[in-house]
Amino acid sequence: MKRPPISFFFVIPLLVLCLCAPSCKEKRKPLRLGEKQVVARPEELKQTVSDVLEATLVDAAADSAAAARLPFRRTAAMALIYKDRKYVPLWTRDSAWLPHADSLLQLLGRVRRYGLFPEDYSLNHLDSLHARAVRDSTRSTRLDAALWAETDLYLTSALLDVATDMRVSRLQPDSLRRRDSSLVPAFFSAVVDSFRKMPADSFMTWLEPKHKGFRALRAALPAFLAKARFRTYTKVNPKDSVNLPSVLRKRLAEDSVRTESATPDSTALAAAIKRYQKKKGLKADGRISPELIAYLNTTDTERYLQVVINMERFKSLPPMPDEYIWVNIPTYMLQVFRGDSVTLTSKVVVGKAETRTPVLMSAVNNMMTYPQWTIPPSIISKDILPALQRDPGYLARKGYSLLDTNRNEVNPYTVKWSKYKKGIPYKVVQGSGDDNALGVLKFNFPNKFSVYLHDTNQRGFFSRSKRALSHGCVRVESWLPLATYLLRRDSTLLALDSAKARAVPVDSLDSWLAQKKRRYVPLRRPMPVFLRYHTVLVKEGRLVFLEDIYGEDRRVRQTYFAKK
Repeated sequence: MKRPPISFFFVIPLLVLCLCAPSCKEKRKPLRLGEKQVVARPEELKQTVSDVLEATLVDAAADSAAAARLPFRRTAAMALIYKDRKYVPLWTRDSAWLPHADSLLQLLGRVRRYGLFPEDYSLNHLDSLHARAVRDSTRSTRLDAALWAETDLYLTSALLDVATDMRVSRLQPDSLRRRDSSLVPAFFSAVVDSFRKMPADSFMTWLEPKHKGFRALRAALPAFLAKARFRTYTKVNPKDSVNLPSVLRKRLAEDSVRTESATPDSTALAAAIKRYQKKKGLKADGRISPELIAYLNTTDTERYLQVVINMERFKSLPPMPDEYIWVNIPTYMLQVFRGDSVTLTSKVVVGKAETRTPVLMSAVNNMMTYPQWTIPPSIISKDILPALQRDPGYLARKGYSLLDTNRNEVNPYTVKWSKYKKGIPYKVVQGSGDDNALGVLKFNFPNKFSVYLHDTNQRGFFSRSKRALSHGCVRVESWLPLATYLLRRDSTLLALDSAKARAVPVDSLDSWLAQKKRRYVPLRRPMPVFLRYHTVLVKEGRLVFLEDIYGEDRRVRQTYFAKK
């Protein structure tokens, strides 16, 4: 009989060993959350968890439907991170949690201090996974590899989501929103490495916007949260004059401010209101004002969301230049910043609610002395056309001129105004001078909204506390100090750059203004300008809540945070 080759006697046992030995790597099925994958011996856990991670993420990378089944926002980034690390678990070793896993869980429990929401990062589920993993680790046999793999994925997902939400605004892009170009694989890899090397609070500081305003809000949040009561309160209806005193008394008591007797007179109620106002950092005048009613009817949940929205707006900003003009619409103020220092401040008048000043970023590149005002089509349609239909003499009384497309002056009495419904085929121009709505100086910067900074002939408006009164442009009380500042800055920068171009001397500007001459004044080094909308400030370490004059906070809250 022919004997089999000797190699046959080695092949058969090897096949048996490979089929039976647990050390031979078997193909793991992709993770199905909630399914168990039990290992018989503890020493097998690490490799089996790695196998489950690999099968899950490779499957997700190859199949969009498989990726969609996973409850993670950054599955593609997670796949690359684990692949680069040979699918070794990031948060556990064998059946023990690593210290940075505990650190992440603790951070997720206090992310409200950074304007984030624990529920966005599956904190409750992670707490449950943690408890199950602790119980599982006490077993000497039959450890659940799928549980440990799921825990690892959820922790990684939470870390990447926190990093994303700290780095990039969750709000809809505006004209200055920086793009998500920072959210690249290298960034997420750095996030994982950095969190393992630095304390959690230092990690969050590394991620956050570097703007002074953001840092101030973040620093003030813990004190607010320590006193916040996330509950509902009695609504105060100021129109219900009969029940107003008793409702106010009840509402004040909900904030631990009690009146001196069960049926207080107006003096006792005013004293209680003063105590409440002082407690909340409001003007303590004891008056039942609309501002007080609005404050009483705003819950701490709504205030927290207002802070969050304002923090998100700071995340929309690009890296800030060394020097810039900052107009915050709800404060009716303009500031010039050099670094974190304010070098010039001015009151401003901004747009009415129906003709809002837009949020934008640009750069002032020229000024105009004694400018003419070409009235925007929106104002013509809304205000001027109806006035002309009533009385063509309206233009003369306002000091306006009517010009055709060739800039020839047109007699308004020769036009049949009734045939126009919206726009008109003419320009309406107000001549230069002290009566011009733009005043005697205009600051121009490129923008699609046709707005600018300017002086005004209605300077009495600056004495008002609420100054949303314009058609959208920003009227500047300290227009001359601002113009002087820009010219001196231009001169200094040109000298430092050894540029051939020369800045316009301040003396020339003074001369043109004195002579009431219309002059174009270029800035060789344009000054960045930001028109922004921030309704929460920090004064002496405390949050100050401003009126949402355009209803933007309410709109954003309903759009992005309705379920919070």
